[in-house]
Amino acid sequence: MQEPTRQTDDRGLIQLCIDSLTQRIAELGLTLVIERDFHKLNAILTANETFANPTFDPTKSRMGPQDFFVHLLDETGRSVGTSGERVFDTEDLLEMIADGRLFFEGGYRKLLGVDRLPILPLSRRFSGRVSHSGSTWTHPDWRRRGLAMYMAYLSRALSFRNAGCSVNTGFVRQYLVGSSVPRESYGYLHVELVVDGEFPPVGGPEKAYLCWVDREEFIDTVRALPQHPKNPVPLRPLAEPGLADLPPAE
Repeated sequence: MQEPTRQTDDRGLIQLCIDSLTQRIAELGLTLVIERDFHKLNAILTANETFANPTFDPTKSRMGPQDFFVHLLDETGRSVGTSGERVFDTEDLLEMIADGRLFFEGGYRKLLGVDRLPILPLSRRFSGRVSHSGSTWTHPDWRRRGLAMYMAYLSRALSFRNAGCSVNTGFVRQYLVGSSVPRESYGYLHVELVVDGEFPPVGGPEKAYLCWVDREEFIDTVRALPQHPKNPVPLRPLAEPGLADLPPAE
């Protein structure tokens, strides 16, 4: 019998994460849908008077074939949660932040007439296939129930499994950086200040922090899900293929 490799172990744990979160969401009485119509995402966020991240707005960015968002609905069909996921093939994600291509089609050159805006260095270079999360929103009636965490982990796991991403990233603003949101709710292990000044995605000056976790680190967070300090999730395989089961990357 062939011995399991780290890669096959990782794939199995990522699938176990997807299975476990799918079941946890179902236990809350919610319907999980994996969507690719980002016009719908933008309409949901606008209707609920919350921030529409331009990275996930198809009127400002061009979506790719691997991009999707997690959509949670209650028993009445009302939207109660969203979390978007983009996939980028890049030589340097930091350059995409500096020149605005991460946020806007055509970057800051098309939007503002400038090639780039000042940014701060990061502790490592991000290149290759990178997933980027955002537009994570929970309806007020469902807050403090763990939905942000479940959606963040699920969308990340799907990007690692289906698109073969090596690292997942996202942004938080200054008002969230000292809270439990980046690390406990979103599951990021690294939070680094990258913008301290003009930040066009929010329409003014901001301190913006890039959050990230790589694939191997994510596997460790999956193993720790049953011991999560706020929203523990037992690791359980699904007996039948779940709604989130999209074809895996080759």
